[in-house]
Amino acid sequence: MINARLSRIELFAFSCRPSFMHISEPYGCWYGVLKLTFGGQISYGNCILCAGDNAVDLIKWGSFLKEICHCTVEEATEYVRMHGQEWAPNQLNMIKTALDSMFIQNDQIRMKVGAGSERYRHQRTEQRIHSINTAKSHLNPTILFAESVSYYSLL
Repeated sequence: MINARLSRIELFAFSCRPSFMHISEPYGCWYGVLKLTFGGQISYGNCILCAGDNAVDLIKWGSFLKEICHCTVEEATEYVRMHGQEWAPNQLNMIKTALDSMFIQNDQIRMKVGAGSERYRHQRTEQRIHSINTAKSHLNPTILFAESVSYYSLL
């Protein structure tokens, strides 16, 4: 169990694929990186914010994150479960990835055990989260600020 409360929520926007993102995301998109800090532990989520040259209003786009301020990871996960359908798919995937990676870091993987493709989907999700957060686990905040074109901090 992770007892710490969410002490910082940071959202970064990139007008092109950041140098530390080595996954096969398309070029010509705006990318987002979510950084959650629970006490001394940090987890990340990422997504494509939008395609094309349209700038992103990060404050408006990230407004859904206000609802999890000062929550524990369990409370935030429950809030996402209850209200996630109200958000855009990229918002939901970003926050779920960041929260799930916090459980994985603490050996508390919250995977449903299902039959057939459901089990496979959860295994793939765990692998995806691990690869994203392994690449970013040693991410220097200086790189985030140097390469991002917009920043939003909720706490």
